[in-house]
Amino acid sequence: MLRGNYTTRIDEKGRIKIPAAFRDIILQKYGSEFFVTSLDGDHVRLYPLPEWEKIEQRLAQLPEMDPVKEKFLRVTNFYGRQATMDGQ
Repeated sequence: MLRGNYTTRIDEKGRIKIPAAFRDIILQKYGSEFFVTSLDGDHVRLYPLPEWEKIEQRLAQLPEMDPVKEKFLRVTNFYGRQATMDGQ
């Protein structure tokens, strides 16, 4: 579990700088693959890919027409994409 709040920016190449305090822990525990998304278009949510896949598995257990599930998937898929952490 990571705790804390850091302000960061998206650079001109569309990259997010992960604070060094988090980066080393994330790489050791989860690897370099992520699902990056937002729930509002203003704040980034970064999920290690194995953790995002667990969320997808839990969502798959909900009824297809569940309105909360539909909204969550619509928003996270609209803003989301899979990404790899680079060395910078």
